[in-house]
Amino acid sequence: MWQRYLLLTAALSQQLCEQLRLILEPTQAAKLKGDYRTGKRLNMRKVIPYIASQFRKDKIWLRRTKPSKRQYQICLALDDSASMIDNHSKQLAYESLAVIGNALTLLEVGQIAVCSFGEAVQLLHPFHEQFNDQSGTRILQLCKFEQKKTKIAQFLESTTNMFAAAQQFSQNMNPETAQLLLIVSDGRGLFLEGKERVTAAVRSVQHANIFVIFVVLDNPNSKDSILDIKVPIFKGSGELPEIRSYMEEFPFPFYIILRDVNALPETLSDALRQWFELVTTSDSL
Repeated sequence: MWQRYLLLTAALSQQLCEQLRLILEPTQAAKLKGDYRTGKRLNMRKVIPYIASQFRKDKIWLRRTKPSKRQYQICLALDDSASMIDNHSKQLAYESLAVIGNALTLLEVGQIAVCSFGEAVQLLHPFHEQFNDQSGTRILQLCKFEQKKTKIAQFLESTTNMFAAAQQFSQNMNPETAQLLLIVSDGRGLFLEGKERVTAAVRSVQHANIFVIFVVLDNPNSKDSILDIKVPIFKGSGELPEIRSYMEEFPFPFYIILRDVNALPETLSDALRQWFELVTTSDSL
């Protein structure tokens, strides 16, 4: 099953990989370069001239100076609630998972984790393991889309702890490593735990420097688009509620609405480009 999704989305994965290559800059120095008096490894080409110069030309060492390797921590979170099937989003979710997971693997982006959420949060693939075909197959087997509720605040609190633990226990991991959470969901029923708790959980994730992109799956075959949902806003006792669009109250500031998996590389890379511009702007201040 996983191989089928990889074949279906191979071209899209390659397209997303190439776009992300331009956005996610290398952060870790992995290649040895330069001529230094001290360093990690001898430049063997410089040893003979060093001896011939009677040990005067002593810049014979190499160092890791220029970043050439990407080191990010990225978590893909899949909504495992029954509404995903009700809204015909299961197929689109699997295709999105294959595109994103394969693109990040091709790019060697760093550490990738995958989890599911609904009534409970389940870690399907940990950060410290390499994401491969066996990982994808296991994820498809474990996602049943049978959970009856979507407890998004509980999920965000759990994810924040997971990112903190992963950064603490990962060897050779820079404490300032960028962390990204990609949520794939139909986006329905997010205020089950109360609007205040959900909003507070979103702020906590932001304060932990975890960037969140919410991929809203809005299958065109579903009779009701998420853009058509209206919600009542109660202001005070005795007053009539104000009717607003659900997306006006959507708790995640960075989201994309996906109806066709073919649009995923462009829309996701645009969102990540905005994130990277924000990060580099804030770092330069």
